[in-house]
Amino acid sequence: MTTPTEVKNELLEALAAVVDEPLKQVGFVRRKGSLTYSRMLNAAEQQITFVMDCFPKYQPGAEAHIHPMLQLRMPQVNEKALALVNGDKMLLADAPEIIVNQPIEFTAPKDERQRWFATGKAQFVAACDSIQAFLARWVLPFLAEVSTPADLVKLYQTNDARIMKQKHWHIFIAAAYQVLGQLDKAREVVVKQFGSPGLRKRYAPLFASLSIE
Repeated sequence: MTTPTEVKNELLEALAAVVDEPLKQVGFVRRKGSLTYSRMLNAAEQQITFVMDCFPKYQPGAEAHIHPMLQLRMPQVNEKALALVNGDKMLLADAPEIIVNQPIEFTAPKDERQRWFATGKAQFVAACDSIQAFLARWVLPFLAEVSTPADLVKLYQTNDARIMKQKHWHIFIAAAYQVLGQLDKAREVVVKQFGSPGLRKRYAPLFASLSIE
């Protein structure tokens, strides 16, 4: 029987065969044995991780379900966000260093989203080839648009559908406005998103940090 280690090695071989070079051409690098590609673009660290579930019960016969995730960090914004909540990491989903963490599928319209399963080397290569095409069409254009605090603010202002808008996302938006020196805009976000009595109590550090009465 194939082991999870052998399944991971099949994925690593497929990444080396069809994904490494195209992503390297746009600045992403992957360490040996890693499933994560990383690059620095302007003020942002961007990552694409080939997360994998081995022998998924919901897909009998498949060795793996490959579901890549994208992550985005901007140290200046991350630091401001943590300061806004007075160091309470739980208000930032216990991950203050991560602004965006979501499946790559969210960057595409719903009717363009895909799932990737593989069994055996040939299928792993085919799945990774398909994922690479998806990255080129949807993910890389999205990541090209989110590399500065101003880009984060634009995503918020346009209500961009490619972002999972969990509650703590709006704290990072307030922090981005703060980095840009637009304190009134930061306060507007906080009042709009956390102004109800229950949320205002829970997120009290936000209101105190921005001197909101």
